[in-house]
Amino acid sequence: MNAIDHGQLQAFAHRGWAFLCGAQPDGQGNFLPVVFCMGSAPGRQTELPRDTEAYATEAEAMRHAEQQAERWVREHEDTRGQE
Repeated sequence: MNAIDHGQLQAFAHRGWAFLCGAQPDGQGNFLPVVFCMGSAPGRQTELPRDTEAYATEAEAMRHAEQQAERWVREHEDTRGQE
């Protein structure tokens, strides 16, 4: 599997949280969603657990990356500022 090119990530925000989302080629013609949560400290980012399901298109994987970020926010809203 190829390493994710951070230049290919797109900014995504949800309920005050900032993310970088991308679609990583899996080497078999599909794409895996990739999500980084941007921390409050400059340059701090944490990769969310990888989705194991591959998607047929880059756009579909990107949509799932954004949905993963939204789910993560719902699960972590009460911890804002404690990272």
